[in-house]
Formats: sequence, structure tokens, C-alpha cells
Amino acid sequence: MKQKKLSLYQEYKASLKDTSAEEFLDLCLFRPFAFILVKLIYRFPVTPNQISFISITTGIISGIFYSKGNAASFIYGGLFLGLTHILDCCDGMVARLKKSGTLVGRIIDGIADYVNTIAIYTGLGIGLYRSNFEFPFSPLLLVLLTGICLAVHSMVVDYFRNEFMAHALGKTKSVQEEIKLFSSELEITEQMKGKYFDKLLIKVYLKYSNIQARTTPRRIKYDSKEYYHANKGLLRLWNCFGATTHIFMLMLSSFLYEPVILFFYTLGVANVGMILLWIIQVKTNKRIALNTDT
Repeated sequence: MKQKKLSLYQEYKASLKDTSAEEFLDLCLFRPFAFILVKLIYRFPVTPNQISFISITTGIISGIFYSKGNAASFIYGGLFLGLTHILDCCDGMVARLKKSGTLVGRIIDGIADYVNTIAIYTGLGIGLYRSNFEFPFSPLLLVLLTGICLAVHSMVVDYFRNEFMAHALGKTKSVQEEIKLFSSELEITEQMKGKYFDKLLIKVYLKYSNIQARTTPRRIKYDSKEYYHANKGLLRLWNCFGATTHIFMLMLSSFLYEPVILFFYTLGVANVGMILLWIIQVKTNKRIALNTDT
């Protein structure tokens, strides 16, 4: 039977994760640009992993531009930062459309995020140190604190996003299930000749996951419909403090050559907002939690 051709909008939706878990700026800005790029390269034999490695290259280039410290280099740094995030969106979109995603690909995508963040913020710190900006503290200290806050914000938002996907939509696995999945993949890969890089990545990921399993609190059970209605609005608010918003704020700061915008948002607005939101989230989950010991 002939497969019905999808419209552009249907293709775009198929390339996304669940829209309720997507950040607003991704949905209306970065992912549309990424989808255009995906449509241009879709027919070529480009793999998601290759796109991830290209994003690492653009991330490092962005950091190099930031390290120069002048207004023009900050604009180029911001442009390459935007391109890096668009490519980061592309790898997953290609994997979903081509159904070519792999467990190793998920690990590489995570590594790319870490490498890019370190490269960009290291370059930013060096650039601000070389610039003529005057700050109440060392610019290197400010960038370090901003990077730490970014990491914490991203982890907290990802946690509550995954909790929503699990309890409201039933679409994510527990850490223990992830360990079983990757352990099975490692057994299969161990039987193959070569693939030493894949084996190494899976082993490292399993070490990390086992540490995470020991520190992750036990999931409380909820009624899925009640959790969805109680947390849908809260998730939208959490997404306002996700990694994409930080990227947008850094790009805006770069184009205007006003790094204080990034510091004001990350060290001020985002920290205060997340503390208030955390209090509301804890009270909400406590109210709707099921009384069960299982």
C-alpha cells in the first residue's frame, strides 16, 4: 500500500519531541530554522552523529570568536552559537525523520552539549577578561558562576521535563530501565568486531548512569491525568529557564555587546524565578501524590 505523503507541517511535527516538553524559543525560532536545514540535507547520506560532530566544530569556533573580546567578534560568536544550537536541534530531527537514531548517538549528542558549553563559556570568560568592560567582580568569576548556574538550571528543568514525560505522558524510562537498555546494547556491541569507540562510550555512560541511579530519589506515583493538568502550566514556566533561553540571552548579549544582560538574567531573574517555581512545584506534587508505598 502506498504511504501517504506528509505535509510540511506534519513532517515538522514528526521531527519534534513531544511539543509539551519543547521550549517555546525552540518551537518558534530554532527548530523551524533547523527543519529548513534538515529538508536541505535530508536526501544526502548525512547521519545524526556527523551533525553532532559538526556542531562541536561550530561550538569551538564560537568560543574562539568570543575569546577575542571585541564587539565584532562577539557578533560572530553569537551567530556561531545560534548555528551550533540549530545543528544540535538538527541531529535529533534527522534521527526521528529517518528513524536512524541509536543509543550511542544519544550519548554523542550529550557529549556535544558538554563540549560546546565548555568551549563557548571558556571563550566568553577570556574575551571579557581582555575587553574594556568594568565589573564589580572578576569577569572570569562572573562567567564561572554563570556557567554553574546554567548547568544547575538545565539539570533541574530537564528533571521536571522528564518527570512530566514519565508521569503525565508515560514516554520516558527510569534510570534503572535505561541501565538495562544500554547494558543489552553493550552485550550486542561486544560481540561485534571493532566498534571500540561505541563500546567505550556505552561503558562510560553506564558508569555515569549507575552513579545517577544511586543518587536519584525514588519516583512517587501519580494519576497521569491529574499530573498532566496540575503540571502542564508549571512545565511551561520551567521551560522559560531551560538551556535554550540561556542561549538566546547570550546571543542577545553578544549582538548588543552587553554581557550584563546575560548576567542579570542567569544570576538574577532565573535564580529567583526557579526558587519560587520550585516551592510551587513541591507543593503541587505533594497535593496530587498517590498514597502508596509501592
